[in-house]
Amino acid sequence: MIKWMDKIYRNSIWILISVLLVGYFFYQTMSFMGSIGVVVRDWRTWVHVSFVIYLNVTMVSGAYDTGNNTGLSSDEFEKADQLNNEIIKQANNEMESFRLFVKKLNEHELQSIREDYLFSIGDKKMDELTEDELKAFNKLKPIQHNIYGFNLPLYYEITRDGKVEYKASIKKNEGKRSAQIKRAFIGFIFAAMTINVVFSWGNVGGALISVLVIASGLFATFLLIFFPQVWKFKFELPKKVMRKNTLWSSYVSYKQGTHKLKDLTIKVDEQVVQVEQEQPVIEYTVEST
Repeated sequence: MIKWMDKIYRNSIWILISVLLVGYFFYQTMSFMGSIGVVVRDWRTWVHVSFVIYLNVTMVSGAYDTGNNTGLSSDEFEKADQLNNEIIKQANNEMESFRLFVKKLNEHELQSIREDYLFSIGDKKMDELTEDELKAFNKLKPIQHNIYGFNLPLYYEITRDGKVEYKASIKKNEGKRSAQIKRAFIGFIFAAMTINVVFSWGNVGGALISVLVIASGLFATFLLIFFPQVWKFKFELPKKVMRKNTLWSSYVSYKQGTHKLKDLTIKVDEQVVQVEQEQPVIEYTVEST
């Protein structure tokens, strides 16, 4: 993304507030004629409402797609995508051993947080804990490393049945029919708006204000959709890839023997037993009497 778009994003909240204030100013200058019943029965009211709704839906679609395209073309995303693909290629060949490592790593996190807690209350042993301390000990929640979706690409499309499609071909006239239907709908709306209409210079001022109010709402919609999408590809996804890379690097170090993990200890019959790596993890809680 070019630098001026970064500046706009950093100041987007102030731009949004300014646009909304301008729109509200024009709204305050308007006066409404007639009763609600007359307005509701007027067919032009519903044409106007339908037109504004369609404009907003179209703006959402355009802002969403534009934000995606801008984010996908950013240097940050391209570098993150390249690194992610390299991790995927390596992980797919070692997923079974990698899952065992993550399981072991979660046990390590639990053991570490337990040891930290015991040290924070005076480096106590398990049998020295009070009832309240034991309750707090059992409620400790360690970091959980979740690798669901670890080997998925950063940007992909999934079908309704949960499959990821890799077909990269385009069918002739694909999407043409749906585009014709959309254009026909737009044509119908504009045709309805121009039936039996007489142009009058006296209506230009009111029409201009109405258009400005609608435009301010559309611009606000664009900002609210466009920049979060760009931010997602430019910053959020690269950060997630770096976390993924850190986890994978830890696995490589562990496999090479340069990185050690703590075994989980459990309390059984007043004795501390070391849990072997290949055994299932079972936790026992000893209530104090």
